[in-house]
Amino acid sequence: MNARFLVLWFAAVVATAAAVVVHLSIRAEVVRLGYSVGDARREQRGLVESRRQLALEAATLRQSARIETVARGSLEMSVPTPSRIVPIGNEEAHRRATAGRVR
Repeated sequence: MNARFLVLWFAAVVATAAAVVVHLSIRAEVVRLGYSVGDARREQRGLVESRRQLALEAATLRQSARIETVARGSLEMSVPTPSRIVPIGNEEAHRRATAGRVR
């Protein structure tokens, strides 16, 4: 009976140790996943902020006053005269507008 008790006691200790090891490994995985989720959320916040800044920059760059300043200053463009404007879409009007011009 003493040997049987030792075998059962040894089996209980091994089962308890195995349960503790499994519990600790699961706990470690939960902690690792928690850090992963935190990193992903931090990256998402950074990407959302970058997107917001890029949208603001795009809106700023699309402003007509800025485009006109760049066109006149850097590109040396000017407002076209009516004779330089060619309508698109109506072929007959286009032929009349370009009649007499040499291409």
